[in-house]
Amino acid sequence: MNSVASTLNRVTGMEFNNQISVLTPNNWNTWKHDMQVLLMHYGCWQFIIQTKPEQPDEEATYKEKLDLQLRKDRCYTLIYTNISSDLKNLITETTDGVAAWKILKDHFEPVTRARVIQLLDQFFGTKYQPGEDVGIFISRVKTAATRLQEAGHKLDDLYIGFQLIRWLPQEFQSTVQQIYRWKERGLQSCQN
Repeated sequence: MNSVASTLNRVTGMEFNNQISVLTPNNWNTWKHDMQVLLMHYGCWQFIIQTKPEQPDEEATYKEKLDLQLRKDRCYTLIYTNISSDLKNLITETTDGVAAWKILKDHFEPVTRARVIQLLDQFFGTKYQPGEDVGIFISRVKTAATRLQEAGHKLDDLYIGFQLIRWLPQEFQSTVQQIYRWKERGLQSCQN
């Protein structure tokens, strides 16, 4: 087991299962979130989300510089080893985890008009499933809205609110009718 994982296990007292499904052409959204958790566990997610490349301090010791480089390398190797062999060719031209993540994201989430239309269709097609927990339904609607925003198409709160209430089960219909009577500024999605 590597030193970061063993340190985390000692500190937190918990084992971590780093086995996730490999990325295939059909599981990007699930894989993306699983990989995010895996990269966070190993202290590598910060490389993906930062706006400028992390460089060691000038006063950093050799050990600190080596640790930073090892975490950067681990970022790439975790991504590379968790994708199917037919997709590895996408990232073989780099050994940088950030570049590999961007290549995969651009491949699976292209920002095109067709992609935005597909995401809009998914958003407005998100319906409450009978017996589903309302919190799960709300989470699915918010996830669909977030995907649209990531593709460069921010939805007005009015549309998000409408999608949240229009498919609620029958027992919520009296509340839904009251919400429809609110003034427009009263209908805003909750932000986390």
